[in-house]
Amino acid sequence: MHPLILTLLLIVGAYEAVSWQELTCPYERQHQSLLRVWCRQSSADCCTGLTFSQSSYLLDGGKLRVTQGSDSFTVAVLEPSHGHGMYWCGVLSKNDTIIRLAEGYFHSSSGAYIWSVTRWILLPLLPMVTIFTNVYSRTTTNNMCKEAEHDDITVSRAPTDPQYMNAAALCELE
Repeated sequence: MHPLILTLLLIVGAYEAVSWQELTCPYERQHQSLLRVWCRQSSADCCTGLTFSQSSYLLDGGKLRVTQGSDSFTVAVLEPSHGHGMYWCGVLSKNDTIIRLAEGYFHSSSGAYIWSVTRWILLPLLPMVTIFTNVYSRTTTNNMCKEAEHDDITVSRAPTDPQYMNAAALCELE
């Protein structure tokens, strides 16, 4: 694999691993069928946010990822939509009361926003760089073969200059 692409993939993976903030929300069996809640604390006993079903996986435009376990669910947040602060996860009871299961402080980061824009710019550039590198490499090799033919160098004799060793071998293949 091209070293530039490999390096870029490693950086992207490291960034994704660092930037997702998680909160695990354990619940009791009787709460299993209730709607899940994710919200930002607005006062001691109130919060503002969203509800979702147990089958939901990505929410809030992909900034919120939910993983369901047997007796808990985990909410991973790339960028809190309501800004930094104390967030709750819970379930919505039958009388529309939030049963708070866990809470945690979540940070906003400008790096996440910058990355969300930059990755869409880099995504089409990766194949273009790969194609350009491949075309450039083939063109250079073909030009070296043509120069070797033009200079009356026979490919059958062993070249003495190590720079032309690979070019001579490639010219034999064509």
